[in-house]
Amino acid sequence: MGIVSRLFLFIYVIVVIVAIVVISGVCLHIIPTNVWQEKLKFIIVQRETLIVLAVMLFFSLNFLGSIFSSKKDVRKVDEILLKAGEPGEVRVALDAIKSITERAALSVNGVREVAVKIKNQNGDVPIAINLAIVLSQGHAAPVVSEAVITAVNKIIFNSLQMTGVPIDVKVTDITNAMKERRQRVV
Repeated sequence: MGIVSRLFLFIYVIVVIVAIVVISGVCLHIIPTNVWQEKLKFIIVQRETLIVLAVMLFFSLNFLGSIFSSKKDVRKVDEILLKAGEPGEVRVALDAIKSITERAALSVNGVREVAVKIKNQNGDVPIAINLAIVLSQGHAAPVVSEAVITAVNKIIFNSLQMTGVPIDVKVTDITNAMKERRQRVV
């Protein structure tokens, strides 16, 4: 149930609670008979009463539909379903795919830095990969990009048995700066 439906449900419940309190007051004779009968006669002849009743009927049917509706393909946005079968399902987190993709791209000679974005999509191939790389000076962008695509395709196939994953490579910068290396603690 969405946030808007929850807001309307909250307002709907408040209106029902107020109606229950008023009806209880009438039944327990807390509200005198002549008072509520006069108010009821006034409310019944108003056009707004029909509008309020129609709105409440609409929301009642909407909430009733929400209760009985079921979503067959409920999946988390941060994972993909690789295989579903009799014994169970195999799901892979997008962060895991992002990690292996980064490692594969950084293993290519000429790539200094890489930023990976993985998008869920519908169809035979459940993901699309966008890479933004920083290229080392002296390396050809088309050659390095093709090598990155090959390395990423290979690791995706070896790890996930997926083929045909669309991979876009964008060179965001070309630099001759040395890559910072962390000092090892011995």
